[in-house]
Amino acid sequence: MNLIDFDHNFYGRRGVLEILKKRVMGLKEGYRQNVALLGNRYIGKTALLHRLMAQMEDQDVFFIYLDLEDRDFDHFATQFTKSLLYNYLKKENLPPLQEDLKLLCIAAKERLPRTVFLVQAIADLAAQGKVLEAYHMILSLPEVFTQETGRSVVLIFDEFGHLENFNIPEVFAELGKRIMTQKNCLYIVASSNPQQSQTILSEKLSLLFGNFETINLDVFNFSEAQGLIDHNLEGIKMGLHLKNFIADFTGGHPLYINLLCQELICLSGVYSQQEIYAPIVTQAIENVIFNPWGVISRHFELQINTLTTGKSAGLAQRVLGALAEGKHKISDLSESLKLKAAQVNSRINALQDSNIVERNGNYYHIKDKLLSYWIKYVHSRRLRVIDLEMGRSRKQFKDEISRALNDFGMVARKDLCARVADLMHKFDNESFVLCGRRYKLSTFKDIKVLKLRIGAGNYFDAISADSQEGGWLVVLKKDPVHDTDLSGILEEIKKLDPKPLRSVIVSLSGLDENAKVRALQEKLWIWDEDQLNCLMHLFDEPIIVR
Repeated sequence: MNLIDFDHNFYGRRGVLEILKKRVMGLKEGYRQNVALLGNRYIGKTALLHRLMAQMEDQDVFFIYLDLEDRDFDHFATQFTKSLLYNYLKKENLPPLQEDLKLLCIAAKERLPRTVFLVQAIADLAAQGKVLEAYHMILSLPEVFTQETGRSVVLIFDEFGHLENFNIPEVFAELGKRIMTQKNCLYIVASSNPQQSQTILSEKLSLLFGNFETINLDVFNFSEAQGLIDHNLEGIKMGLHLKNFIADFTGGHPLYINLLCQELICLSGVYSQQEIYAPIVTQAIENVIFNPWGVISRHFELQINTLTTGKSAGLAQRVLGALAEGKHKISDLSESLKLKAAQVNSRINALQDSNIVERNGNYYHIKDKLLSYWIKYVHSRRLRVIDLEMGRSRKQFKDEISRALNDFGMVARKDLCARVADLMHKFDNESFVLCGRRYKLSTFKDIKVLKLRIGAGNYFDAISADSQEGGWLVVLKKDPVHDTDLSGILEEIKKLDPKPLRSVIVSLSGLDENAKVRALQEKLWIWDEDQLNCLMHLFDEPIIVR
């Protein structure tokens, strides 16, 4: 049984990959659309970029990939010049393929005299510490190269925000000038700090903001997460309930799914199991998340250590612990931690800047669902509990995982109408942004599940709810809502007295285009699977399973 090959076993992101390939092919045809690829750390940006280069290796385009994270200028200059010459010689089948810069220059000098002259000048300037002059020359290198070769270049800056660390005046402004003039060079920039990157693109590269197509990479949705689990565990059976639990438990994060599946594969081999049952899932989670040297536990520990340094380290840990316990408002955090709101605000803002905490309306959440779970059930307990009995904490954790598995099964068996009704009981007159649109969610005092008759003999599940502002009607359907369905729903709404203040259609499969347009015209709210699960996440509920 083979373990997962993380480098070559690429999964998902097909739509984004096709967009990137289209942009590369467009460059060859004289159309250039630069791309900014944004997403949290370990979400798969670098794997996607390497996949792009591997799949387009045979194209008549030169890819230059530069990893800028925690690099100094000397590394940047050397990596840039070596990569350019090495890839040219490799593409042209010109030996010798050496990694020494001097040997690369000798091999390429006859065909690329101007490029090699510039590379040698850059090396000399960098050696003399003339960073600004060397940087300007580096940015002019792609243009000289494309002029000499007549071919296009795709220049990839991974973690491009780290250019700021070179202490070069106007580092992005100078980059922007060169990007504007280099028509045969496509720039793909990637960043694990979307907030910082948006600022750079909109302010420091403001002249180019419209020239960068922004693609945001997020965790996998539920169906993608299930697909990745199946992909990793090919040949090993596991029940749908357990797959659904893992997809929800990991928050759809591809790294955690891969690592947990890796452990499941190992344990199934150790115990000679051809099918994975709940005890093996529990053991795998314990190994990677509870064990201090488990790969995910260690990953989280390093994250927390980075975030909680200095005088306010203890306060940051307490704030994260309270967030993980379900305290999502500043007022609730202040009361729980017995601190002033200003103190909590200061630490929350710092955690937001670190891209660990996100805000939606007046609610604050730890973005990473599994990190939040680890803080609550592992990290915070280690800080406050003295384990006088050997193995007691481990047993408590295993019991907690077993309860979580059972609770997930019980919730998953509830029908959609009951799940949404339970969710609505938690609304507290707050406003949230779901998939780019703001919704005001009233506090309800009376919530009833009912059947709404649509036409002759057809019934939809529905919920009526009363608030101080007026009544709501929520109509639910797992399958797609078609135009004829919507006509029946609108007809029934007109018959209601009093007419609902707000009508909502919840459809896990969405509405067809005609129905969607009509629903929006009638000012109905539409919640699909993504929006509904966003609400479930906000209120710390398991996601909806179809």
